[in-house]
Amino acid sequence: MTPMNNATSIILCLAASICWAEDKLSDKSNFFTHENPAVQLALSTPDAEGQRLVNLGLKECLYGYNEGAYNQFAEALREEPGCILAHIGMLMIHPQRSEAYRQHLQQLNNSMQDAVLTPVEEWYVATFLQYLNGDYAGAAKAFRERAARYRRDNMAACWDIVLNHQAGEQGGSLLKRADALLARLPDSPLAHYLRALVEEHAESPSEQAISAAETAAQLTKRAPHPLIHQLAGHLLFRSGKATQAMPHFQSILNNAEPTAEAYQAARLYQIAAWVQSGDKKQRVQALKAARQLSTEGAAKSPASDAETLLHWEGRTQLLRMLVLQETPPAGAAINMAAQSCNAAEGTPLKLMQDCLVAAIRTRSLAESGRTTSATEQLPKAEQFFARLQREGEDLKRQGGIARICYIRAERACAAALFRARVALYKDSADIWQPHLDALLNTPEPRMLPPVLPQTRRK
Repeated sequence: MTPMNNATSIILCLAASICWAEDKLSDKSNFFTHENPAVQLALSTPDAEGQRLVNLGLKECLYGYNEGAYNQFAEALREEPGCILAHIGMLMIHPQRSEAYRQHLQQLNNSMQDAVLTPVEEWYVATFLQYLNGDYAGAAKAFRERAARYRRDNMAACWDIVLNHQAGEQGGSLLKRADALLARLPDSPLAHYLRALVEEHAESPSEQAISAAETAAQLTKRAPHPLIHQLAGHLLFRSGKATQAMPHFQSILNNAEPTAEAYQAARLYQIAAWVQSGDKKQRVQALKAARQLSTEGAAKSPASDAETLLHWEGRTQLLRMLVLQETPPAGAAINMAAQSCNAAEGTPLKLMQDCLVAAIRTRSLAESGRTTSATEQLPKAEQFFARLQREGEDLKRQGGIARICYIRAERACAAALFRARVALYKDSADIWQPHLDALLNTPEPRMLPPVLPQTRRK
């Protein structure tokens, strides 16, 4: 999300007045009760309830739970319509091109005219705007440096872990910082969550990461948090423990709003977990659930993140399952999966559908010995993929979940093509297999279900 330069010129002047003075939590700033008071930002506003709501909103942003963050920031703005950080929070969760984004940006510029902020608030405002302007790496570095310099600023330590994780930092340093945060805040579900998040993309998450995620879930059992359960289930799923992951996905389905992105993601995860379990009855259950999802995702213009997720992921799940099916998919299965997708002509989703269908058919033809027909089919898949990539330029500029869904679609199509080439060009399969393996091991965009079910590789 990147605001237009002329709209942020007023705000960005804050960068010139950044003060690195260490913040000291005010005696009046203990706004949390059951929420952990050690992870908060002291604000200049005298309204205690507004401060509490802003801090809760920022914590929901750290979890990646946009629906929860929206509720907290909206309530904070009802308490104090000119709250700077509440408007910035709204900018972080709304798509850049949306009308809501434009309105909050305008209100933020108006509020900044007469704002009197503490040096710490100025620093946070400027750094969040740096992030919103597209300098993700710079903002991540700034939070890392601040967290190292001011050890009592646990809010900065949390953003350090989240943003540097998103920016792709790997290795021992990030893990050590997450461990240090957890050592300072052993009773904080957020600290346990962030420790688990560091290993979100690990091929084999450690038992410590899984334990941290499950501890976070246990600490919030009175009010289950969907993103905590989603991460716990995700780590168990990646570890091949589908049966243990299922209760976490079920918790989301029992407690989250059906319109929430996390709810729809849990449905997709649940189907993949049923497939991974190896149980024949659960595989049949997965097939029925996937067909049901495909009919629900028929809206041509999704209005919410959850609908967009379902529109792309739910309608193509059967096709994506066929990509990694152990045996060559039968023609009837390919046709059924294509009918379940049933994308409208001229849409990127239709290009994804056509690419996957052509690639899956190429593999089936090649593995059944019909090499000539497979050779004729492969160029069709490649052409659809090239057209999808051209369409993807616009989706990448949109940001938000549309961009994430496109990236996942691109990866699914590329994996299908590589698998088709492995089957067709047996004499040179060693050229294509590493590309397929690399795609399957690439980290998924944050906190969404896996692109493809896991499978044994030949």
